[in-house]
Amino acid sequence: MKKFVLVLAFSIAAASAAGAQQDAAPAAPKVTAADRAAYNAAFQESLRNPIDPPTLVRYAEAALKIGDLEGAIAALERLLLVDGENPEVKLELGVLYFRLGSMEAAKSYLQGVTGSRRASADQKAKAESYIKQTGTP
Repeated sequence: MKKFVLVLAFSIAAASAAGAQQDAAPAAPKVTAADRAAYNAAFQESLRNPIDPPTLVRYAEAALKIGDLEGAIAALERLLLVDGENPEVKLELGVLYFRLGSMEAAKSYLQGVTGSRRASADQKAKAESYIKQTGTP
């Protein structure tokens, strides 16, 4: 699952290239018919394989490409059913909730990263950066 999450992490990082310094509201992506078709196919596959990591990653990536942050979140939350302590998934969920403006949810996932023994120093630093920006106590 790790290589699939790394691909997703790259996709999410590319989708929010400005990182923690950008506004919470994401810019509307340019969606092509091919993007929409890929999203629909990935969604249908995720219904057939609801906890298959590669399927969920493909769906999350397709959802991000068309601007469906909630769809990407749903896929990543299902990934946590497979590995509930995965700091990469928690970090990406925290970033997505941050982008949606759901600061309490973002903070909860991000704190899961900062408290994880499995998280890298870079992941923890990124999580701390976002936590500071949530404005929550």
